[in-house]
Amino acid sequence: MKLQYKIGGIAAVAVLMASCSMHDPYGDMVNVGDALPTVSLELGTTVVNAGDSVSFKGKYYTDGEHEPDHSEIWVLVSQTESAAATLRLTPSYAYSVSVGGTDTIRASQTVASYPHSEAEWNGHEFELNVKFPTSRTLRQLTWGNISEWDQEKFDSYYPENFSQGFVNTVVTSLTQDSTYYDDLRYVYVNYNFTTDQINGVIANYQNLNQNGELSQLVLTETADKSDIWYTKTTKEVQVEGPGGRPQTEEVPNVIGKYYIELVNGVSVYREVPLDYVAPDGVRLYDVYESSPWLFCRYDDNVGGIVTTVRSNYMPVFKDLISLIPFTDWIYDSVEGQYSVSFSRKYQLGVTFKVFDTDGNIGYTTDAFTIDLN
Repeated sequence: MKLQYKIGGIAAVAVLMASCSMHDPYGDMVNVGDALPTVSLELGTTVVNAGDSVSFKGKYYTDGEHEPDHSEIWVLVSQTESAAATLRLTPSYAYSVSVGGTDTIRASQTVASYPHSEAEWNGHEFELNVKFPTSRTLRQLTWGNISEWDQEKFDSYYPENFSQGFVNTVVTSLTQDSTYYDDLRYVYVNYNFTTDQINGVIANYQNLNQNGELSQLVLTETADKSDIWYTKTTKEVQVEGPGGRPQTEEVPNVIGKYYIELVNGVSVYREVPLDYVAPDGVRLYDVYESSPWLFCRYDDNVGGIVTTVRSNYMPVFKDLISLIPFTDWIYDSVEGQYSVSFSRKYQLGVTFKVFDTDGNIGYTTDAFTIDLN
């Protein structure tokens, strides 16, 4: 059974509880007033390898008017699946998503029957010391952190839209604003986008490439990606030093100014030339040299230099990183493996039933469970 997203769990439980209160399958088998066998159960273990037998001690007795006939072990099988993936491509933005659920895959049914003759009287009640089998097909399954990608297994274990939903969330987080600016830059600089991929995205934004601004994103033989996406907040100038000797001095590399205007409650940055004369009451702040798609400025709120991607250019990078497949987002280059993990486990719900010669049934009502490895 393939893992699916689970919704409406509370409603499902409510329906189950309601159905239990309306229909008692054991009650249908006996008449009101019949004396039922009194039953108890002790499991020899709560964890066993699939395919191994489980030892147990069953105890029971009946009233003087009824004779025990045989006993049975009934087993309900539930399956629990969990699937997860972790982002590895970004250095600081951390993201992991997991889904899971538990389903009953086999209704309670008999797996073993024991004649009353196998039980011994211990002076107070009949005691049955025997075993019941488990299925080898219910072995626990784990898959993940693999060095070679297996799309067929991924598709069989994970929900249909898991990978696309994962990618959509990551791309949106990196491009909805500049909260993860450093991560977005890291992805551009370090991911091996092809020239065709970059040019394909640029073709959709010619209005932003009138003077070749976006064409700079295409890597050339002499360029380095970290130099293409850059900020240059200082520069060296020659000044006159002691004794009239020239010397080099580092000064702020300010290329413009900006001021903040409040429009409908939203702060709007207005860039102006260096020689702009601000009206009374308007404070100007420095703008520094950077790539065309960046806004590198002094921010009075943080008391330092802040760099963001200009809002009109952000869709370019959203389209670009959307080309990265799911497998590349989750690949751990340090460990050399894909960061996925899937598990499927089975649990048995055990009920011990005793039948007398008149067909009356006594059964355990406590929860007895066994986890299968």
